[in-house]
Amino acid sequence: MKKFWVALIAVAVVAGFALSASAADVKFSGSYYATGLYADNWGLKDDNSAAGVYAQRLRVATAFKIAEGLTLNTRFDALEGRWGQYGYMGTAVDRQNADGKDADDNNISFDRAWVSFAVPFGQFDVGRQAQNEWGTRFASDSYDADAIRFSTKNGPWEVGAFFEKQIEAYGAGDYANVVSDGGVNDGDRDNYGVYGKYKWDGGIAGLQIQFMNDATENFANLNGNGDYKAKVWTFSPYMQGTFGPVFVEAEINYAYGEAESELNWDDMDIRAWNAFLHAKGNIGPAYVGAFYAYVSGDDPDSDEEIEGSNFFGASGYRSGLPTGGSIFDPCLILWGAYANKWLGDSTARALSLGTDHHTGAVMENAHLFQIYGGFKPIPKLDVQAKLSYAFADEKPDNYDDDEYGTEFDLTAAYKIYDNLTYTVGFGYLWAGDIYKGATDNDVDDTYLLMHRLDLSF
Repeated sequence: MKKFWVALIAVAVVAGFALSASAADVKFSGSYYATGLYADNWGLKDDNSAAGVYAQRLRVATAFKIAEGLTLNTRFDALEGRWGQYGYMGTAVDRQNADGKDADDNNISFDRAWVSFAVPFGQFDVGRQAQNEWGTRFASDSYDADAIRFSTKNGPWEVGAFFEKQIEAYGAGDYANVVSDGGVNDGDRDNYGVYGKYKWDGGIAGLQIQFMNDATENFANLNGNGDYKAKVWTFSPYMQGTFGPVFVEAEINYAYGEAESELNWDDMDIRAWNAFLHAKGNIGPAYVGAFYAYVSGDDPDSDEEIEGSNFFGASGYRSGLPTGGSIFDPCLILWGAYANKWLGDSTARALSLGTDHHTGAVMENAHLFQIYGGFKPIPKLDVQAKLSYAFADEKPDNYDDDEYGTEFDLTAAYKIYDNLTYTVGFGYLWAGDIYKGATDNDVDDTYLLMHRLDLSF
C-alpha cells in the first residue's frame, strides 16, 4: 500500500510539472541558410586550384514566458556543416566522427541559456547569453558568454552594467577549452562594463566602458611572448542618426592598459583602437553609400607597446583588443564571413604562401575604404555593387608591401517570400603583394561565385 501512495504522489508531481509547463507561453524564432560557394585560386597562388562547397546552418531561439516579467531563453544551432561531410545513409562509417558515434546524433549545439526577469527598477539577464553586441555592426561579435547583465530605462535614456566570466582557471585541467593552468587561485579572465544610451527621434548615441582583468598569463600570446597578465580599459562611443534622406553612423573603440610579464620579459603598454564612419543616402529606388573602417596594427618597431595585432590567426583567442568584429562582413572575399568560414579562412592561404599574416573572418591591422550603390527596380529585388580597397596599418617585419588589394562585389537579392530571400553574388579580388609575406612567392588574383537561401522566422 505504501508503494501505491508513493507512486500516486510521483504521478501527481509529474502531472503538476506538466501542467505548469504547458501553461507557459513559448515563442520560437530563428533562421536557416543554405549556401553554395565556388572560388578560383582561393590560395592566391599562381596556379589553377579551385574550391567549391555547399553548407548550411539552422538556428533556433526559444523564449519560455514563465510569468509576467520572467522568461527563460535558449538558443541552439543544428546541422551546421558542409553538405556531404556527414556522409549518407548507405555509408554509416563515413557518418561517424572521432568518438565513433553517428554524426547526426551530435549535430545540435546549445549556445545560450539565460533567464530574464524584471524587477521594479529594471531587468536582469543571467546565464550564457550574447555579449559584445554594442554599437554598430562594426566591431561587434555577438559571441556567447557567461554573464550577469542589468539594464534600466527612463524615457529616452538606458543605462546598464554587466559582469562577464570569460575564462575560469579553477578545474581547467578537466576542460579542454580552458587555456589557463588548472587550480590557479588567480588565473581567471573577467570583464566588467557599464554603459549608457540616449535615443531621440531618428537617432541614438551611447558610451560603453569596460575593464578586463586577464590573469590567465596568456594575454600576450598574440605577440609571441607568453606568460603575461593584463589589465585593459576600453572606451566605446558610437552614434547612429537619420538626417533627411541620409543615414550616418560612427563608432570608436579605444583600449589602453598594461601587460605585465610573469617571467623576464619587459612589461608592455597597451594602446589599441579602431574606428568606423559610414554614410548612406537614398535616391528614390536607388541608394549610395561609403564607409571607412580602421583597426590598428602592432608596430614591429615598438617592443614595449601593443597597438593591435598582426598575427591574424590568433583571432580565435579573444585578446580583448579592438577588431573589426565577426559580424562586420564587409566584402564577399576580404573578411567575408561565409567565404572564410566554409571555404576555409585565409589561414590556408597564408600557409600556402609561407607567411603567418592573412585576412580571415575578422578584420585586423587594416584600413578599409568602400563605396557602394544599389538599385531596387521592384520592391522584392535589390541589386548592389561594391568597390573596396584595403591596406595594412602596420607592415610586418621584412614585408615588401602592405597592400591587401582591391575587391569588386556584385550581388542580387530577391525576396521569394517576406521571410525567404535568395541571393547570388560575384566577387573579384585583385590581390596585393602583402600576401607574399617575407618571401618571393607568386601571388595571383581570385574570384568567388556564391548563391544563398536565407530564411528567417
